[in-house]
Amino acid sequence: MREVLSILKQKKIQFFFLFYILLLVPILCPLAENFTFLDKVAVFLVCGLFFAAIWVISLFISSKSEKIVYSVMLAISIIPGSIYLAYLLFAHVMMEQNSVTSLFETNPEESKEFVAHYLSLWVIAGVVAYAAVPIVMICSMKSFKRLRVRNNKVLFVLSVAVILCIVGIERVSRSVYFVNFYRTYISYKIRTNYEVKTIKERQNVDYKVESIRPDSVPLTLVVVIGESLNKHHMSLYGYQRETNPLLKKLGDSLVVYKDLVAPQVHTIPVMRSLMSMSELSHPSYFTQKPSLYELFNRAGYDTYLISNQEFSEEYKSSYDILLTLAKKKYNVAPFKQHDDIVLPVMEKIFKNPENNGKNRLILIHLIGNHMAYEFRYPKEYIVFNHKKDNLVPDAPYRDEKAKKTIDKFDNSVLYNDYIINSIINTLKSLQGQDAVMVYFSDHGEELYDYREFAGHAYEKVSPTMSEVPFMVWMSPSYRETRQDLIFNPELPYSTEDFIYSVSDLAGLKYKDYNDTRSLFSKKYELKRRYVGEKKYEDIKNKFEGK
Repeated sequence: MREVLSILKQKKIQFFFLFYILLLVPILCPLAENFTFLDKVAVFLVCGLFFAAIWVISLFISSKSEKIVYSVMLAISIIPGSIYLAYLLFAHVMMEQNSVTSLFETNPEESKEFVAHYLSLWVIAGVVAYAAVPIVMICSMKSFKRLRVRNNKVLFVLSVAVILCIVGIERVSRSVYFVNFYRTYISYKIRTNYEVKTIKERQNVDYKVESIRPDSVPLTLVVVIGESLNKHHMSLYGYQRETNPLLKKLGDSLVVYKDLVAPQVHTIPVMRSLMSMSELSHPSYFTQKPSLYELFNRAGYDTYLISNQEFSEEYKSSYDILLTLAKKKYNVAPFKQHDDIVLPVMEKIFKNPENNGKNRLILIHLIGNHMAYEFRYPKEYIVFNHKKDNLVPDAPYRDEKAKKTIDKFDNSVLYNDYIINSIINTLKSLQGQDAVMVYFSDHGEELYDYREFAGHAYEKVSPTMSEVPFMVWMSPSYRETRQDLIFNPELPYSTEDFIYSVSDLAGLKYKDYNDTRSLFSKKYELKRRYVGEKKYEDIKNKFEGK
């Protein structure tokens, strides 16, 4: 025991180094608004035990080897530690599993805009200091005499056992931020590799998809997926600013649904959900059952993807495999232009004589209203100014910067109105065929609605992040043809079940089709709606009265 105490006295810097990289983030847990008191206690206890075990193991390592070991530990922990710390400083939450996964799929351009929006000097200073301090500690470490394992077998074995248990048990390892980071990455890669392999293989498996529509009149079905649109900033939903002047003119020909919720508040999990039959209680359906393009491909449709958000045929994100199943793909995101770049591509498809007389599914993925909002529209759409119109209400959490941000967001909503209206006008010009357009946003966006925060984050999930605009336009001929469809804008719904609704619109029937989950079916049944793993009703109740 004396030998142990003697070595401990020589290793004060090593002690503070391990304390710093293992316990600093847990100590700051009380700042996390999304953690309960028990969550914070559990994190600190697990990390404290992990720290103690590694500290004891370090007594058995030679001075020369120790600097190498600590340098490796620093290299492993510094990136996830900086990310967790920055997230905690600007969002006041600890990252949860889905947000960690999203990190591995976020494209560089989106990351730059995210950083540009949230970056501040004090966050930069905090992260730089966090990274610099342990480097100085390693350089300052002095030599010492190490313990012999043969003389302290029980202590050594017990410490190793504690470390293995914490790292090996998933629920426990989530409390250690960098262990959780790498475990999540490994699980993500294993899952996505399996999904790509399985979905490719099932393309050769028979799966019958029939259409109840007559073949005499071709159908063009356009699904437009927006990004981060807060429906409460749309005049179609009663917003005080006229952000939808063009769509408003469409009158009753545009059905605007009032009560729709997204299954998540991040793009990738939402896209995985709405393009597949995967659901919260059955995530395995992602690989077990056909996805959106697969159904329409098997029904004989020409299928298209026009995307102003990055996707890759090298499967860099976990929903790329679903997008690349489109027969024809147009990735316009690398041009880094506003959403009007999708319009000539769509017109080109319609003007190609080879495409005439065929049923078509065209999915258009917009960059929409994604932050930073000022990048989402051309200068002629700089319209709104809160100082001139006084239409941004005062609130304790809305300072001048917040109001300017709202101005920028509303400009992007106005521009989005032009894009959607232009798509509808193009469909109106089609001759000799039926046409349908469905528009909705992948998820919502919070705009200083309840607190000093703009954006979307599952850890801070709120009603305006969860609620999405949803609208349907149909050519008069198709509306007349499909008298079996119900259009009730009051119906509550979740876009988790979108694949069944779009199948119903197109008149597709297959063995996994479920009438009760189509928004347009007479047999539709309301089910409990979830945002991630949280009940939408609970989210709404939490923020009512704020």
